Amino acid sequence: MDIDISQLRLLVVLERERSLSRAAKTLHLSQSAASHVLAKLRTRFDDPLFVKTKLGMEPTPTALALIPDVRKGLSALDLAFNKVKPFNPRTEAKTFYIGAVDYFEFYALPKLASRLQEEAPNIRIAIDILPENLRMDRVEEGRLDLFLGVDNLQSVPRYYHRQHWLTDQYVGIVRKGHSLPEQLSLHAFLATPHIHLPLVNSGADPIDQWLIEQHQSRQISMIVQSYAIGGMVAAKSDSLMCVPANIAKELTAMLPVRTVLLPKGVPELSLSIFSHQLYDSQESIQWLIEKIQQCVPPSQ
Repeated sequence: MDIDISQLRLLVVLERERSLSRAAKTLHLSQSAASHVLAKLRTRFDDPLFVKTKLGMEPTPTALALIPDVRKGLSALDLAFNKVKPFNPRTEAKTFYIGAVDYFEFYALPKLASRLQEEAPNIRIAIDILPENLRMDRVEEGRLDLFLGVDNLQSVPRYYHRQHWLTDQYVGIVRKGHSLPEQLSLHAFLATPHIHLPLVNSGADPIDQWLIEQHQSRQISMIVQSYAIGGMVAAKSDSLMCVPANIAKELTAMLPVRTVLLPKGVPELSLSIFSHQLYDSQESIQWLIEKIQQCVPPSQ
């Protein structure tokens, strides 16, 4: 067979990146070398495989038929090689793919970047903010190395490993000068419009679950996709945003917002690291989990 592993790997990475330049960068190739590899693959399969569109390099039906089996084969080979090849973070050039909630990206990723700069300069981290079912599917397929998820809001199949990451207490943020007191009663909490960041794709939320148990509900005035945007909205409105205390600490340093305490009984946020039993025995995965755990102060 006139195809080597590096050529097949380009197929898989290009399908994910939809850009030849980004795929080349991920594989540590020059763009001309990547173009040459793609040309050889096109000749071998007598098919363009990827075609430029306004959305990027889109795979042809032939490529879509090939890639799932190629990906499985490469994952099996990587697993075999990793079992016999010691992982050295100081010299290894590897990209880890993590499925995560916004909490991880906002709070932990800067801390992780600082650690990796000193301890593993050639390691790269790629974050996917994906629905829970896609995260789990992609971990099982070997396309994500692990994901950070919310405890008690999603079902996790038994063949995943779960390691508790952190627990954080919810507080509220409001603009400076807002009339709300520093400690909110349940009445004030319910009477104030809320900015909401969904934690999981289903919309389930520990605060809303708690309110349902109290036969209450809150006013959602705006739904956002990140803590940063929610904080900016809070800074320019009379709305309240419930955020974990670690996030509030970052936002109050960045924006003209202050912290308020929520009514007694509001639940905590609990997050865990989920990995798949097929892959998490790899030394590299265990090293990554350890680095992520180190982003959390011991008290948490």
